Amino acid sequence: MTKKIEFASEEWLDALKAAILRYMAKAGPDVKLSICEVFTGVPKHLDKNGNGVIAWHCRIADGRLHFADGEIAEADIKSTCDYDFILALARLKIEPATMKDYERLTAEGERTGKLKRQGDRAKVPPAFYGMHNDLAEITA
Repeated sequence: MTKKIEFASEEWLDALKAAILRYMAKAGPDVKLSICEVFTGVPKHLDKNGNGVIAWHCRIADGRLHFADGEIAEADIKSTCDYDFILALARLKIEPATMKDYERLTAEGERTGKLKRQGDRAKVPPAFYGMHNDLAEITA
């Protein structure tokens, strides 16, 4: 059985960084991409900054990864979401059998303001497409 890791915990963020590095290797050195995720309303035991927010960002360029805590103003892809809301999506493997659930949850989040997405998702290289499912598998 796969070890489950609490979503957005330090251990989960370490697993995310490791996954990005693995997928960068698959994609090759020409990938240029920046990503930022902001989780609001986080549980108190994860709230290391005392503001109810966990944020991370990364910049991939020239075969190198810069990964850090905190929100950045501009990224190729940026999501701001309510922690409790996004848990269902973070745990959902995206495959043909779950696509309707994914689309329904995404639409609900956007409609209710619990999920705000910016940027051009087409900038994500096809080699990265499995990363969400890899993380979903370990997300508690």
